[in-house]
Amino acid sequence: MVYLLFGLLLVIFGSLLGVPDAPFPQGDEIMHIRSIRESLELGSYLLPSLSGLPNPYKPPLLFWMGMASDSFFGVDYLSERLVAFAFGIGTMVLLYRLVFTISKSRSETLLTTLLFGFSFLSLKFFGLLMMEGPMVFFLLFYFYSFYFYKQTKQTSYLIIGSLVTGIGYLLKGPIIHVYVLFILLSYFYVKLIRIRSGKITFQWNWIYREKFVLFSYVLTFIIPLLWISFLYFQIPSGKDLLRFFFITENIGKFYSSNQSGLRIWLGWLIYTIPFTIPLVMLVWNLIRSPKQIKHQIYVSTLLVFFAMVTCLHLLPNRKDPYYVTPFISFLFLLPAMQKISWQTLLLAKLNRYSILIIYFILLLLSIVLRLHTLFIFSILGVLIIVSSLCFFQSIKTQWRAILITQILVIPILIFFLLKPLSDPDLREVAKEVGENSVCVVAENPWTAMDVQNKLINAKVKFALPLTIEENCSESNYLISFIDTYVPNEFHRVNSWFQWKQHLQMNVKSFVSSLFKMEKYKFQTEISLWKKGNLE
Repeated sequence: MVYLLFGLLLVIFGSLLGVPDAPFPQGDEIMHIRSIRESLELGSYLLPSLSGLPNPYKPPLLFWMGMASDSFFGVDYLSERLVAFAFGIGTMVLLYRLVFTISKSRSETLLTTLLFGFSFLSLKFFGLLMMEGPMVFFLLFYFYSFYFYKQTKQTSYLIIGSLVTGIGYLLKGPIIHVYVLFILLSYFYVKLIRIRSGKITFQWNWIYREKFVLFSYVLTFIIPLLWISFLYFQIPSGKDLLRFFFITENIGKFYSSNQSGLRIWLGWLIYTIPFTIPLVMLVWNLIRSPKQIKHQIYVSTLLVFFAMVTCLHLLPNRKDPYYVTPFISFLFLLPAMQKISWQTLLLAKLNRYSILIIYFILLLLSIVLRLHTLFIFSILGVLIIVSSLCFFQSIKTQWRAILITQILVIPILIFFLLKPLSDPDLREVAKEVGENSVCVVAENPWTAMDVQNKLINAKVKFALPLTIEENCSESNYLISFIDTYVPNEFHRVNSWFQWKQHLQMNVKSFVSSLFKMEKYKFQTEISLWKKGNLE
């Protein structure tokens, strides 16, 4: 059954990678794809470009790999997202090797890898061209190298791990070094500090014993220093790029409008779905009653690490739930380190009842939204879980029932809730644009980037509502994403509705509109206009 579920996982990714509108989109992907395609068009291979200028927002590694994939497979969403999927496969291989080395159980190892693959983190970020998927790989690769170095005493593990992790700088900058530093600080904290009979003692001799670990951390800076030096000394605009990246893009996070710290805590809960409850229970039990086990040093290190990185991301004003994604894979190592089976975790009553509640919610949504297929799968899930709670006597039968219903939560959500409600495919509703010029009227230039990514052969221009006559006068078509005045020279040829990204509704009006099926309150009309009598 495990291998069938792995096959299902591949089918899910295979059906989603090439779809322009991903079920769980992330806005930055639009910019990343645009930067890759524009860089290929302009021949800006060394310094990826965006809007005709070197891209200052992120280092170039993801764009380099995207350009390589597009050059080899052809320019397409599938080609570009294969980069993130490849890192996803690499992460699962690392996780498999780590868990197998720790647990010595092939069945438990396969199960851990499978569950991680069906987590919200994997199904979202290993199918999007984002930095988060590769960041999961690079951080896990360092811990993988660190762990095998400690087990085998072979310095090559840590040397290679440090050098490879240093490449991770080229994804999001120095934050990867901060994470690695926190892993080491957490390890030294656990090793150095001893509390006995109410007294705190420090084992300072451990610092000398771990001198090679400290030296290896220096190796992570080799690649970043080479790249920074290249920009600074060899590229005319390099100093400006570095200044923008380090000051405006990174330090600027402390000066943007402050966001609630709950968003970071929410990230831990969201990106572990549908295994949030058992993982939270596991971490709580580890904190409340630690056990003296073989891997306790690593368990304690990871718990301290989780606390440190959470505090780190609570500091800036800008806080996004997905900031915690590089650390989720470590949670899936904890059961193996604690010698706790996933069967024990998933068969806990709290977990079984929580899954039942989720299927009841899906059932309610299927009734309200009149989604027949979702209704069928939701009612089946409810019946299976209720049977496992009340009628199934065999532990093996109960285990299979809970396992299958739990891992299918997000696939059911994707294919039977989100897909039927997805926006129309712009490539179909605006296919008559072809290779003509089109002016995109919107409040955000990223909307025009998204249109250019989808209508790959069209010549796209962006216009704010007040600049239509100035910017759209030479365009053959116009796509308006907001309700605004359109010059008389254009006439409407098509329109469709898309879901609003931001809703200004209170709870009462939201619930009322939902049950009355007033879709217009959740959607906005998009219109396609054509100039004159152009054929």
